[in-house]
Amino acid sequence: MARIFSIYFSYAGINHSAMVSVRNTPFYTEYNLNILDEQLLELLPSTKIISSASNQYFFEHIPRENTTPLMDILIREVSLHMSTSAV
Repeated sequence: MARIFSIYFSYAGINHSAMVSVRNTPFYTEYNLNILDEQLLELLPSTKIISSASNQYFFEHIPRENTTPLMDILIREVSLHMSTSAV
C-alpha cells in the first residue's frame, strides 16, 4: 500500500507545497513528488527521490554532487518528514 504525505517549502521567496507518494521496493524506497507549479517542475530532472539507505536521499539518476538548490530543498523536506514520522 502506498503512503502519501505533504511537504511545504519555500523557493525563491515563494511558499510551495507538494504531495509525496511513497512506494517501497525490495531495493529502495521511492518518493514521487506531485508539484502543481509547472515552473518548478521544469527546474527538476525528475519527480522521483530515491532512498537506498537510512538518511541517503537523491534524485533518480542524478549524482548528489549535481543537485540544484531546489533539489536540495526537496530532498531535505522529504528526509525531514521521514525522520520525524519514524519517531
